[in-house]
Amino acid sequence: MPKKVFRVMYALNYITQAAFCLICPAGLLILGGWFLTNRCGVGKWAMIVSIVLGVLFGLYSMFSFILKTMDHIDPTQEKGGGKRE
Repeated sequence: MPKKVFRVMYALNYITQAAFCLICPAGLLILGGWFLTNRCGVGKWAMIVSIVLGVLFGLYSMFSFILKTMDHIDPTQEKGGGKRE
């Protein structure tokens, strides 16, 4: 039972980190686009560009995180596919 709870908690942590990697760059760039549009008087195109770039950089960041940490998804299994006794 504790091994299952540990796996669930580890999976939730992994999903949360991946979502954070997606949301942070997108949110910061969209906030920057809003600032340029409303405070600096730049046209509406700045907001559109910041949304597109935010989503692209967010996806890149999330996939980069997933690919870098793929080998460590389940820490309860030994590397090489062997089972613990």
